[in-house]
Amino acid sequence: MAMVNTLWLATLTKDQRDAGTDTQRLNLTVNIDGEDLVDTHFYFSDLGRGRAELSGGPHGLPSEPLTSPVESTLLTNSSIRLGIRTDDAWAPRDVLVLGSTERRIEALAMETEVDRWLSTDRGEGKLTMPIRLVSQGSSSTLIRRVLFLVFTSWQGGDPGTTDPIELQIAAGGNLVLVQEIHEPLRAATANWFLIDAPIPFTRGNVLSNGGIQLQIQGSNAWLPKVLFLYGLDTAAGRPNEIVHLVSIPEWGLGPLSTEAQEGKASVPLPVV
Repeated sequence: MAMVNTLWLATLTKDQRDAGTDTQRLNLTVNIDGEDLVDTHFYFSDLGRGRAELSGGPHGLPSEPLTSPVESTLLTNSSIRLGIRTDDAWAPRDVLVLGSTERRIEALAMETEVDRWLSTDRGEGKLTMPIRLVSQGSSSTLIRRVLFLVFTSWQGGDPGTTDPIELQIAAGGNLVLVQEIHEPLRAATANWFLIDAPIPFTRGNVLSNGGIQLQIQGSNAWLPKVLFLYGLDTAAGRPNEIVHLVSIPEWGLGPLSTEAQEGKASVPLPVV
């Protein structure tokens, strides 16, 4: 039994003409046995073309709080629906719904390569869309890709960076993934990275003889606010299982920088 007490919503808008919307609010409902137990809104700063967004949790990325916990084992593929409340159409590419439990923040539902537009104007799209459930991967699930989600802080002067960062994953005594990311990480902005694993691995092997490191390649300091890392069991398309690796809803590891006075060049990420 897993009781979900807080929801998070991560989105990636299609990178095509008119895919973005000016609205800053999306609606999420959770229905169990015909009753809407959740009818909440997530607020975003930019649902523009090709942009990633992340909202939820208790720390400055507001969604309306749940009035009562939701039992995740009672959810079905038609339970979770995402909608819009404006006629300015929006075209999501990928959508991920996360839920906070006592132990960690787990993936509940996901859609990839969505073939639907959302709008209150029936000529432009549908009002809502279902987000199908994904299974919780185990420590033995073979991970073929990782989804890396970050939200950069808006505090501390200039928390964003244009310097590359690098994600390293070791498992079973081997370095199985090294990915350098060159996309700017701007203040108060989300980034969504889907990364292939050249050598498939398991969370069990990361825990037993490995680890995950995040480092920066320059002195232009970067301060994250939120960081999530999940393993996907498929090499392409929508995953069947999503393995929890790292969830940090409130970053407390300090800024990253090769300049010792500004931060640490690298930090280990906690895997649970």
